[in-house]
Amino acid sequence: MFQAIAKCSNRTSYVLGEITRDEADIALYDDSTFTRQGLYLIAIDNQNPRAPGKVLARFASEEAAAHLANFFRTNGYLET
Repeated sequence: MFQAIAKCSNRTSYVLGEITRDEADIALYDDSTFTRQGLYLIAIDNQNPRAPGKVLARFASEEAAAHLANFFRTNGYLET
């Protein structure tokens, strides 16, 4: 399973990976054709990390997600 986490601020982190059922249900309100399959960019509230994140984008492929993860890594945002 592909997953990368990049800290944006003390309040928000971005997760590149699969989404939860709750996150998918929330995203359905914005797009009725939404599916849980694939890799996504999700914003997570660091003060409430167990809460469903906000789905921001879907990646066309694992390679596309890896490109963004590499960008985060080279700029020092990727969490270890």
